[in-house]
Amino acid sequence: MKSRLPALACLPEGKALLGISGGRDSVALLHLLLAAGHRHLVLCHLNHRLRGRESDADAEFVRALALRHDLPCEIARSDVKALAKRRKLSLETAAREARHAFFQRMSRKHATRDVLLAHHAEDQAETILGNICRGCGLDGLSGMPLSGTLGSLRLLRPLLPLRRADIDAYVSQHGIAYRDDASNDSPRHRRNRLRHEALPLLSDIAGRDVVPLLNRLGLIASEEDRCLHQQARALLLHHIRADGLHELEALRRLDPALRHRLLGIWLRDFCRLPDLGFDDIHRAAELLHPGGPAKINLPQGKHLRRKAKRLWVE
Repeated sequence: MKSRLPALACLPEGKALLGISGGRDSVALLHLLLAAGHRHLVLCHLNHRLRGRESDADAEFVRALALRHDLPCEIARSDVKALAKRRKLSLETAAREARHAFFQRMSRKHATRDVLLAHHAEDQAETILGNICRGCGLDGLSGMPLSGTLGSLRLLRPLLPLRRADIDAYVSQHGIAYRDDASNDSPRHRRNRLRHEALPLLSDIAGRDVVPLLNRLGLIASEEDRCLHQQARALLLHHIRADGLHELEALRRLDPALRHRLLGIWLRDFCRLPDLGFDDIHRAAELLHPGGPAKINLPQGKHLRRKAKRLWVE
């Protein structure tokens, strides 16, 4: 791998937060950014407190890295295990939510919305395969975008086109020190089993490396998802009023994919129900038919109702 970043268009122009665990990928990204002359970085490390002294040693490694390169550094601690238990989440999901909350705080503190992350092509393949196992739609098949938003944050993944072997070669070539996380090999975590068991098995069955195939699937799904979303949103604007959705007969005539997407955008974005799932949207579509139900329950104690050829949330 050459000593420069691919896909430079996804890099920020000014200050950015760099999510850094101390592991190979994030340390390699730091090295590449500095080599490219991008020094307006704030190193951000969240200690998940899952590996005792090893977690503390990771934090100290990142602190020393920041001192060596004369960069500002933010290190925080989060009891991810307690968070997972309290909110009934997996450790992986709880850790991700804790990191996002940490990045939000650091974004406000340092007045930047840009967060650089070190995901690569294998991470993308694992994400897409994991989403497939959950029965995802086009958005899940799209995987992680090179540049995407999360609330007020802009998440940038400049290493996403690169393979793990490319990063390994770069780290070896430049003698870059990093921290090893033994939990990355533990079969207790679903993502690790996808990485170490499912992807190799699929490649063996297919007789070829499936990582680039899954990444290609992600690009295709992303383009089609964006197209469908734009069409549905444009149509929605013809039906939405301050008091709900109107002209239900025209909505009934839409292709189901477009109709469900339109209802999802309306309910999630305009009615502020971001946690609606597949079943909620399909039940909502039943209200468009005169013989269907006139009312269904929604999350957050809300209801979707139909009366006088109008849908509204109360």
